Amino acid sequence: MINIILADDHQLLREGLASLLGAEETINVVLEASNGKEVLDFLEDSKADIALLDINMLVLDGIQTTMTIKKEHPEVKVLIVSMHNKEGFVKNAIEVGADGYVLKNVGKQELLKAIDHIMNGGTYFSQEVTQTLISHMRVDQPNGLSLTAKEKNILIMLSDGNTTPEIAEKLVLSHHTIDSYRRNLLLKFKVKNVSELIKISMKEGFIS
Repeated sequence: MINIILADDHQLLREGLASLLGAEETINVVLEASNGKEVLDFLEDSKADIALLDINMLVLDGIQTTMTIKKEHPEVKVLIVSMHNKEGFVKNAIEVGADGYVLKNVGKQELLKAIDHIMNGGTYFSQEVTQTLISHMRVDQPNGLSLTAKEKNILIMLSDGNTTPEIAEKLVLSHHTIDSYRRNLLLKFKVKNVSELIKISMKEGFIS
């Protein structure tokens, strides 16, 4: 059973999400909160597996709440569920440790997939969110390196901690194809592993 916290300052949306997820046999909604403070107060005495947080909430917003959860309750996963698809919001969520970020327009199946990925130790960013991050990446660099759109996409997914099977599933490609892209990226950047790839990609400005 997955114990879930829901936090959104819009009661109608919060109740709708609770009803949607509560219908799943494997999910138990343990708290419906209107702000981050209610979430943190709950976690002082009770346990949860994952918190689904809106960003814009009074008293304590989703970014501040995520930062405190990751500091004081690191075992709790965080999925941001927001209407905002601006680079700044997404990057802030990633920087404070959010395990995923989906938009409020996603369907039930994608939301359940996001929860499943995160609960299994991965990360999940909906396609629109990923595209927003990619669109702000620098493609051509002074050192002559350049990436295709697909390479950029895979690079940012790797930097988010996605495995080859997870990337293959999201992009609807074979594991072999993703492995080929990974090898090509390592060759382009002249590194031996993904950890080095991410470090030099950040240094060179391909990802931030």
